[in-house]
Amino acid sequence: MTPDVLTVRPGQTLGEVAHTMIERDIRAMPVVDDAGSLIGMVTHRELLRYLIPDFLQRTKSGEFRAPTHSQLQRGTADPRLIAVKDAMARSVLCLSEDQTLSDVANLMSSKDVDRFPVVREGVVVGFLTRADVIRRLIAP
Repeated sequence: MTPDVLTVRPGQTLGEVAHTMIERDIRAMPVVDDAGSLIGMVTHRELLRYLIPDFLQRTKSGEFRAPTHSQLQRGTADPRLIAVKDAMARSVLCLSEDQTLSDVANLMSSKDVDRFPVVREGVVVGFLTRADVIRRLIAP
């Protein structure tokens, strides 16, 4: 578990969070309120959902279609300025500090989630990734 977790506030922008995630090589950040209580999560998935304009539609071949002039005009708002509270995932699977390694591995496998915030009384106290679990499993 990583005990020193970088968190984000709901009023921050997606642009700020994206820069932090890229600079620090982080794939997910818990969103916390003023008391440090977990209220959501921002991952690369949420960033892509909001930062890639709606008018960029994938074709079946995986390529993007060129936008029309009217689509470009409608998409003039800067998505980097969207508040985290408007883009965050609100339903977040969490772990408690006393969960067993077996429980965590099973949860990761069954829910196909590769990282979890660890909470104590609703407050984020750490972050556990699939790599953390694997390191623990292969440790002598």
